Amino acid sequence: MLKSRNAPVKILVTEKWLIKNQNLSKQFDQKLITVVSEEVLASVTSIINPDGIAALVEISSIPHYKFNRNDDLVLVLDRIQDPGNMGNLFRTALAAGVNSILLAGGAHPLSQKVLRASSGAVFQLPFKRFEGTEEEIINTLLKSLFELSNAGFNIFSTSSHNKSPIKSSIPYWEVDWTKRSALILGNEGQGIHKKIQEAFNETISIPHSELVESLNVACVAVPLLLERKRVAYTSKYIDKRD
Repeated sequence: MLKSRNAPVKILVTEKWLIKNQNLSKQFDQKLITVVSEEVLASVTSIINPDGIAALVEISSIPHYKFNRNDDLVLVLDRIQDPGNMGNLFRTALAAGVNSILLAGGAHPLSQKVLRASSGAVFQLPFKRFEGTEEEIINTLLKSLFELSNAGFNIFSTSSHNKSPIKSSIPYWEVDWTKRSALILGNEGQGIHKKIQEAFNETISIPHSELVESLNVACVAVPLLLERKRVAYTSKYIDKRD
């Protein structure tokens, strides 16, 4: 269970859950807890078999993106459509220490499927979702990417190694992840928008068998984002040995 920095305004639990999780329930503000039937909980969560607990969080308490010159890792999601992918991307980003996420349309982070797939990560990571027509969304995203680039961020696109990107790609382990970076992941079917590729054509890849045309976008994020963590841990380990 993720530890959220955003306290809920109400916690709904079933009597069965309360009996089974007495020690955990003691950590909550008892004034926030309301015991409801399993039928009531299922109706408000739209889940057939809920876990027995649900929390209500005010939207105003969700962290929103604001450009910060102290940030060093930003994840950019270009029109990610699948809620499961979106939720998993938020969860991986939180695990990898991503500072914030920019969203070019796609699945809404506050939809129930995304929230469930993220396991609460949406409540931890500042994000900004651009809306409008596809052209408006991409143009707004480009403006934000140029802002990051001007602030010293390396802007990386991703691609499958067996495709032909505008510029030859390099394996992700050859990237200098110690530098400030913005990683762009593209739409499940179309990949990264052509305008973005043309503006930022430094491309990194995950080499894999040519029998597979491409990898799931949520799977791609794991090695790329956690490679930065690995580099940081390796550096600390070497410093301690020295």
